[in-house]
Amino acid sequence: MIFFDIDDTLLDFKGAEYLGVVAFHAKYGEPFNLEIGEFYEQWCKISSKHFKLFLQGHLSFEQQKAERVKDIFKLANISLKENEASKIFEFYLESFEENWRPFDDVIPCLEKLCAKRLGVLSNGDSQQQRMKLEKLGIDGYFELVITARDIGVAKPDPDFFRIACDTAKTSPNDCIFIGDDLEVDILACQKINMRGIWLNRKDKPQIQNTVESITKLSELNNILG
Repeated sequence: MIFFDIDDTLLDFKGAEYLGVVAFHAKYGEPFNLEIGEFYEQWCKISSKHFKLFLQGHLSFEQQKAERVKDIFKLANISLKENEASKIFEFYLESFEENWRPFDDVIPCLEKLCAKRLGVLSNGDSQQQRMKLEKLGIDGYFELVITARDIGVAKPDPDFFRIACDTAKTSPNDCIFIGDDLEVDILACQKINMRGIWLNRKDKPQIQNTVESITKLSELNNILG
């Protein structure tokens, strides 16, 4: 079984996020007195904080959306109620979703692998991640889609990968996971002897020589043989 991560592996998440934040900044950015680069940096920092709280079970997926916006507006000393923050987040979400695109190498890669069992493993919200695959036009390639919300445990917990393998009725030794995050995806799945292939799109320096890596999905067939 070959599993893929979604965000920044199949979907250009950062590209869509940035364009969503640009639209948000154009509409709501005046009180912040921050250029878009600095505003985007703050957005990412706050988003990461609240998404981790979601994964830890401290916030629902909907709550973390509102909390992100409330924290953003605190930068301008503006306090928002949860319903106000949720409404404002919907503006960002609409722009974010409009900019969902697969990387150019995704569909050619999946076409070459379509005779194999393929699946998706993601920490994202179950409904939203499935919607991403559908909007990208690639949902039909995957036999299984497993998210942290589905199974109650998130990457990098090794149990996430164990449950995925059990669901696929396949041994970890016979599974491969391709993801963009070295720590959360690759080093984590290796703990249960699953083969991890790091999709290092930005060609970051290799810290561990034992990690298999590619810079684009077109290189995957050569590694898989």
